[in-house]
Amino acid sequence: MSLKDKIRFKNGKLKVMQISDLQDTKNTSVDTLQFVDSAIEKVKPDFIILTGDQLDVVGLWGKGEKAERNVETAIRRLFSVIEKHNIPYVLTFGNHDRETGVSNEKQAEIYKTLRNCICFDGLNDGRPDVGTFNVPVLSTDGEHVALNFFVMDTHSKTKGVGFEGVNDKQLDWYRSVGEKLKAENGGELVPSMVFQHIPVSNIMELFKEVSKGTKGAECDFVKGNPKYWILNEEKLFHSYTYGETPSMTLGTKQFDAMKAQGDVFAMYFGHDHYNSFAGKVDGIDLGYCPGMGYNSYGSKYRAFRVFEFDENDVKNYKTYSLNYKDCCGKLYTAPLKNSLTYWSPCNPSAAGPFAVKILSVLIPLIVALVLLYNFVSADFITGLLTGLAIVTAIYFPTGLVYNRILRNKIINKK
Repeated sequence: MSLKDKIRFKNGKLKVMQISDLQDTKNTSVDTLQFVDSAIEKVKPDFIILTGDQLDVVGLWGKGEKAERNVETAIRRLFSVIEKHNIPYVLTFGNHDRETGVSNEKQAEIYKTLRNCICFDGLNDGRPDVGTFNVPVLSTDGEHVALNFFVMDTHSKTKGVGFEGVNDKQLDWYRSVGEKLKAENGGELVPSMVFQHIPVSNIMELFKEVSKGTKGAECDFVKGNPKYWILNEEKLFHSYTYGETPSMTLGTKQFDAMKAQGDVFAMYFGHDHYNSFAGKVDGIDLGYCPGMGYNSYGSKYRAFRVFEFDENDVKNYKTYSLNYKDCCGKLYTAPLKNSLTYWSPCNPSAAGPFAVKILSVLIPLIVALVLLYNFVSADFITGLLTGLAIVTAIYFPTGLVYNRILRNKIINKK
């Protein structure tokens, strides 16, 4: 296999960093670049797995060759801060990557040119699609595969509610790889983990339904009559944040197939930016890596996930999340934009509460202006609005120039 011999334990230890939902555009977020750079410097992982939505659909990519040029520019800018650390990494695709107008196959050809991206070197290795493959992790002595990572493409949206998820062709491939690893391992299953973008629907077994208004409850994606959910803490072994009910794959046989084969002991996902918890369902760990990018919605401090493995007991791994504040300790370069994305809704059902928050700010502001108009001169109001317009006209262009200068400084930093 193309990835064999590339990743191995070091003195019995392995540290893996999971990054998800950078969701960047051709106008690369400086805060994302700073976060990724500082996070890698702090954690010093042996290996990095990116679980999709590296790019966002709202990037005004253009069409045809223009889209390809813009996507390549975005990828090279975004991954410049990963590349400079000289750490091997792999990636799969999310629903937004394929919505840029540039196919996953063409994106893979771009990633293939990056020095430390190791997953697209052998696209003819029998994988069912470009974003689905496995990464065998060799023991310290290199004599056997001590741990295996399945990286799966969960594709895009269905015509109804939910996402396509892993298909039968991928599952046939998964079974064949598992059996091959088992044969090479003296008839013993190789303990494996799965990393992918969209979560399986079984993750809902970590929740319990509650009434609307329950503290900490979030609504699901059902339009018209959404249900409300909170985490069932009795099923969790790691809880960090929960801010949106899962947007899942539906109708896929993936979880049952992996449970039946018996080699997969954990599955970790991205996609739902606010979530960073993990629990056990039918003997398999299911967990989230939260969103890390600042060009899309997310919690106040975006975050990522770390895994620490011991070669002699890989199933008893340590995992935790770290956020922007843990790694950077710097002020944001775009505080206004980041505040808006922090409060923005994660699904259509959450749009109503978001609108209420916006109105709770706008209505008092409008009332204050009306009162001012009645108690002070019209010239004062005109001067105030003119002043705000001037500040806005200066703030946004200056911010764009400042961010461009700072972005180039970070990208070119050795």
